[in-house]
Amino acid sequence: MKLTRISILVSVLALIVTAVLSGTTVDGAHVVPGGAAAHPPLSGGASSVDELLGKFVTALENNDRDALEALRVDETEYRKIIMPGSVPPGQPPQRLSPAADEYFWESLNGKSIYNRMYLLHSFGGHRYRIKSVEWLKGIRDFAWFRCYDRLELTLVDDQGTEHVVNTGSVAQVGGRFKFISFIRD
Repeated sequence: MKLTRISILVSVLALIVTAVLSGTTVDGAHVVPGGAAAHPPLSGGASSVDELLGKFVTALENNDRDALEALRVDETEYRKIIMPGSVPPGQPPQRLSPAADEYFWESLNGKSIYNRMYLLHSFGGHRYRIKSVEWLKGIRDFAWFRCYDRLELTLVDDQGTEHVVNTGSVAQVGGRFKFISFIRD
């Protein structure tokens, strides 16, 4: 009887270890590396960097605050994907206290809102074509996303004048792309 219980316990433990190492839970739900719960996908945004930048320029041309804002991660995406996934690939998710989590979101969001206002005031209402795209801090992989870091976008208006737009970084999660922020530092 005791040997049967030990055998069952060993079988259950082997099943759990196999599930964790294979990236699923015992009930078959998907998890990310390290056994953390799967993060939600990005909503909206674009299916490529080129599409995202096209939508960004169109929002500027139309002086459309809501369209511009729809291209940036929302609070849930930031707190559930960007912050915890901002660690090197293969590392466990970053865990912050509720106060730190709130602080970082509020700081990023407030600065992004002010920079969105700056973008619309400085570049809104004019037609542009994209001349060049540069990621000033490169492209880096994190645990849950790829970051296209610090956009420098050179635009040309209808008169042929070049305008340089410096703004925030872009996240690629799965097949979706969105701005993490509009902070241009």
